[in-house]
Amino acid sequence: MSTGLPPNVSYFMSRLQGVSTSHFKIYPQNSGAQSANKIIRFELPSNTLLNLRSVRCLFNITTTATGLVTQARLPNDTRSFIDRMAIYMGGVLVQNSFSNYNVLVHAKKALGADRLSNTTLTHPEICRAVSYHDGTTFGIPATKDETIHESYSTLDKQLAICDWEGFLGTAEPGIIDTGLFPQITIEITLADNVVLPQCVWAASTTLALATSATAGGIAAVGAGTSSYTMDNITMQVEVLGMASSVLDEVVAQRISQVGYLSIPFKNYFSFSSSHSATSRFNVNSASWDRLWVAWRDSNGGAVSGAVPVSGYKLAGAFAGATSGASTTTIAIGVPTYDSGGSFDTNKEKYVARAFNFVEPITGSAISNYQLQINSANYPAYKLTVPEVYTLTMNSLDVYDKSRMMSLDQYRDNYFVQAYRFCLPESDFSRMSSGLDTRATSAQCALVTENVNNSTPCFIFAEVSSELRVANRSIEVII
Repeated sequence: MSTGLPPNVSYFMSRLQGVSTSHFKIYPQNSGAQSANKIIRFELPSNTLLNLRSVRCLFNITTTATGLVTQARLPNDTRSFIDRMAIYMGGVLVQNSFSNYNVLVHAKKALGADRLSNTTLTHPEICRAVSYHDGTTFGIPATKDETIHESYSTLDKQLAICDWEGFLGTAEPGIIDTGLFPQITIEITLADNVVLPQCVWAASTTLALATSATAGGIAAVGAGTSSYTMDNITMQVEVLGMASSVLDEVVAQRISQVGYLSIPFKNYFSFSSSHSATSRFNVNSASWDRLWVAWRDSNGGAVSGAVPVSGYKLAGAFAGATSGASTTTIAIGVPTYDSGGSFDTNKEKYVARAFNFVEPITGSAISNYQLQINSANYPAYKLTVPEVYTLTMNSLDVYDKSRMMSLDQYRDNYFVQAYRFCLPESDFSRMSSGLDTRATSAQCALVTENVNNSTPCFIFAEVSSELRVANRSIEVII
């Protein structure tokens, strides 16, 4: 019904008959248990209509820790276990295998810009004394006990990764005919063991709430190490079928007109530095859309306990009779903002120190931030933290508007910056409108004032790449 009227006052419906759906389970090329830093490869089905958004990876996981009265915990978000992810087509690299994939995931989560579709199997929060995944109460260790670490080793308790950065999560269209492509291979490099929070007890009792961001209960850390092992790893995908030849005709017509099919998607390039006043990097792309900057906790690269998010509960409150009570026998906790729990903080909340982002301020001075691209300042003035935050949120097209975050929490746990160089909402219209830096690679510098020296700084350049496909041959425009 083509009336020129908007959809909310038009009566119309489209019908496509003969559609069928099915699901395939794919096993990795390297079978058996996999540990930190190992590489896992999957080959996607050929000659099918594949729903890229349906790709999910399920696995069992077992953790352990060394040292007396020490336990390991899983980090928040199962994507924390991915250090690198690459996609090859016929041996050609399509999605760049950038390092610190998990840091980018948490940087987006920190700003509410992460479109997570499934929280039941993705372990969204860190467990303290009881697992919300299977209801297990973690034991009371008097000596080294390898049986009470957080682990899910049976098939009915598997975890999953359901959302992806890069090609799988952003390619348009999201349903592709894999018969047009060479063999598609997904390569995942597992993260280091340091992503696991490690907990240590000062007494033989249930693990208590922390007493500060670095001490007591779940925040305390011993001298041992933690490690994990994944097993029963599979990838599941949705495959579609169409009885009609309409799609084949449209594809053939498009290829005859322009010579190829164009599939835009997001690619990333990562840079890391021990920041001291200036961090330099360069970007060479046809459409540089955004820059993400994550300032990680200075101890994020070492074994650590979980980090309580500012404002949420710490040990120090009791309910009912308190005779003979202590912070280890009754750990009700009290929010560190108002005791009633203002700003939705009347609960526990932790992040792994490997993904805790902190303002790297020196003393009581006011920190400033500015980006330079080929010696041009962006923006033209030095940014304070509130100005950085407003610029960052203006740079995001999608974020969770219901999520509550205070400026104090932003500084202490979620200090991530984003700079946009493309038109607003250009991703929705498949428009490549970012900076074209192919002629002369952009020489960039992140310049700061009153910032601690040697602060771990992770920089991610988000670019719009284009995959051109014709007759099982491909070309990638970065």
